Amino acid sequence: MILSDVRDYVREHGRASLRDIAVKFDLPETAVLEMLAHWEHKGVIRRSAEVPPCGGKCAGCVLQCAAVFYWNDPNLNK
Repeated sequence: MILSDVRDYVREHGRASLRDIAVKFDLPETAVLEMLAHWEHKGVIRRSAEVPPCGGKCAGCVLQCAAVFYWNDPNLNK
């Protein structure tokens, strides 16, 4: 199932950009973003909190500048 494949990809790499994941699975970035949102909601993956170079003011930031996702290792929170 592609949803779990996306989760596993981020887990195996520790971090991955939206673009990297989209290329890996040959999917549109918008579709991958929805899958990642599912895992974010479950607390398994977290999005980078870094401010993009434009300050988040351009329309492309969601899909390009600030779209780096990290595996949220529960052991890091202990």
